[in-house]
Amino acid sequence: MNDVYITATGRFLPGDPITNDEIEEYIGKAGRASSDLKDQILQNSGIKTRHYAIDKNQQTVYSNAALAAAAVRDAVERAGVSAEQVEMLAAATTLPDLMGPGHASMVHGELDYPPMEIVTAHGICSSGMMALKNAYLQVKVGEKATAVAVASELASRGFKHTRYEEMNALTEDGSLPMETAFLRYMLSDGAGAAVVSDTPASDRISLRMDWISLTSYANTEKACMYFGSNKNTIDKAWADYPNATAAAQDGALVARQKLSLLPHLVRVGIDEYERLAVAGKFDPDKVTWFPAHYSSERMKTMLTGELRRRGVSAGRPEAWYSNLTRVGNIGSASIYVIVDEMLRENLIRPGDTLLCMVPESGRFAISFMHLTAVAPSESAAKETA
Repeated sequence: MNDVYITATGRFLPGDPITNDEIEEYIGKAGRASSDLKDQILQNSGIKTRHYAIDKNQQTVYSNAALAAAAVRDAVERAGVSAEQVEMLAAATTLPDLMGPGHASMVHGELDYPPMEIVTAHGICSSGMMALKNAYLQVKVGEKATAVAVASELASRGFKHTRYEEMNALTEDGSLPMETAFLRYMLSDGAGAAVVSDTPASDRISLRMDWISLTSYANTEKACMYFGSNKNTIDKAWADYPNATAAAQDGALVARQKLSLLPHLVRVGIDEYERLAVAGKFDPDKVTWFPAHYSSERMKTMLTGELRRRGVSAGRPEAWYSNLTRVGNIGSASIYVIVDEMLRENLIRPGDTLLCMVPESGRFAISFMHLTAVAPSESAAKETA
């Protein structure tokens, strides 16, 4: 089995940062109490700025595939490899541009790279880690020498106010239900990518991929974040309606978050954290950084608070790293952009260990990835040996 390294990362955040006061200039107002809901949601999230791939006329500026391709090009250029050396592309997203072909096909076409193996990872936040694990395993077993994993999200075009005009299910005061309004102000756009190789870089820090754990709790939990139904079940999905208009009127075509179930995410996330620690996969007191994707600053407080309540070490408080407040919640791409920022800002030193955490509220899936920073000098020595 090969050692596996992330030798470079890349990102693409469309447009200039958008402040909270500008959000409705892009996605518009939906429902009478839209602004009041926005303020309440944003106060809890802690998000200050985000990025959108639509303009103020609600026209799409970048497709989802274009976002992903831009992040891949950035990562590949920084890795110093050619398009011909990329043997595999694993692409993840929540809502692709098309229902078919798969997202990876569209990203590959956008890149115009030579023929290669592709895989599409579909889901919500955890799909980005699914793509990374696909790339990791291919390199680990020697099937590929260099692979690229990418995750991208284009949520904004689904939150345009016109998407909600046909909905019948407004509250008595004419506002959107909280479970529908919530995600309009939480999610944003962007992409992140990682070059995965069997050989570390000789001129910069690489991140050795020690292991990736992906665990679903869908056998015990109901769907919490969902698209394509007005209930968190599949009794009647969007395609079961006589036509798209009927589905839209019934509210089946908008994103929803069942807020009452969110505390379950904290519980299963900490359950999985404890399980891996007890199994000896990591020692919380020896982890240098905890890059974590969480949907809000409040969620971070709940996670670390629950760890303390259970008497489980969470390492140093300052070791928990996120850029949520600056770039927004970009779902599956968030963990890529977090690690990319840490590398660009030279926060990671040789010998540092990172435990990346990605909890997904979709139907409750928890992902962890353990990385070890490898110095350029160590990389060069290995190449010469």
